[in-house]
Amino acid sequence: MLGRIWAITLNTFREAVRDRVLLGVLGAAGGVLLFSLALAELALDQQRRVVLDVGLASISLFSVVMAVFLGSSLLSKEIERRTLYVILPKPIRRHEFLLGKYFGIVLTTSVFVCIMGAIQLWVTSIQAEANQTLLALVPIVLFGGLGATMWRAGDRTAVVPPFSLVALACTTGLAATTDAELVPILLSLLLVVGEIALLTAVAMLFSSFSTPFLTGAFTVGVWIVGRSADEMSDIHSRAITPEVESLLHGLAWVVPNFDLFVPHPRALTEASAALTPSLYVVETMAYGVVYAALLLVAACGVFAKRDFV
Repeated sequence: MLGRIWAITLNTFREAVRDRVLLGVLGAAGGVLLFSLALAELALDQQRRVVLDVGLASISLFSVVMAVFLGSSLLSKEIERRTLYVILPKPIRRHEFLLGKYFGIVLTTSVFVCIMGAIQLWVTSIQAEANQTLLALVPIVLFGGLGATMWRAGDRTAVVPPFSLVALACTTGLAATTDAELVPILLSLLLVVGEIALLTAVAMLFSSFSTPFLTGAFTVGVWIVGRSADEMSDIHSRAITPEVESLLHGLAWVVPNFDLFVPHPRALTEASAALTPSLYVVETMAYGVVYAALLLVAACGVFAKRDFV
C-alpha cells in the first residue's frame, strides 16, 4: 500500500514541477522577495521588519495559490485525460490514488516553501549586512551544484527536493553569521507548510466530487473564512443580528482555523507563562494534521463512491 501511494506521490510531483504556471508563480514570488529590499529603503529604522513581514507574507500567499491551483486541477486532469480509467483497474485502490495525489501536492508546495525560504534568508542576510564574499558565494555554489547535478541525473525532477533542503540549510548558515533572528523565520516557514497541507486536504475533499472551478472557489472561500476564524469567534456588534452572530460563531468552530498558522510575531519570539514558541508550533501543526486527516478520510469516502462511467 505505502509503495503504491509513494509511486503516485512521485508521479504527481514530477507532473507538478513541469507545469509552467508553477514556474511563473515561483518567479513571481522570488521577485517579490527581492523587491522587499527596495521597499525596506522607504522605511525608517524598520528595514529588517519590512523585509521579514513582506517576505513571509508573500511566501504564505503564493504557497496558498499553488496549493489551490494544484489541489483543484491535478485530480480533474486525470479524469479529463482519461488516464484515471487506466490506473484504477490496476491493483490500486481509490483511496491510495487520492492519498498519493495529496502527498504529491504537499511535497511540491513544501519544496516551493523551502526554495522561497532560502531566498528569504538570503535577502535577510543582505539586510543584516552579512559578509559580501559569502553573499556572492552561496548562490554561485548552489546554482553551480544544481546545474551539475541535473546534467548528470537521469530524472532531473528528483534533484529538486534535496536541492531545496540544501539551499535552505546553506542560507540558514549564511544568516547565522549575522545578528538576524533565525528561529522565528524557520518556525514561520514550518507553519506555512502546515497551512498548505491543511488547505490541500480541503481542496482534495472538494475535488473528489466537484469541478475544478468550483473546487478552487470553495477552497479559497474556506481559506478566507478560516483566516477570519478568530475574529468571527469574538465578534459582538449591534450592527448585526444575534442570529448572524450565532452563525459566525458556529462557522468559526467548524471551518479550519487558518489564522493559527499566521500568528502575531510575538508568538514566535516571546514565551508566555503558558506557551513557548516551539510548543505553539507543535500544537498548531498537530491541529493541522488531525483536521487534514479527517478531511482526507471524508474525501476518500466520497471518491470511493464516485461513478466515472
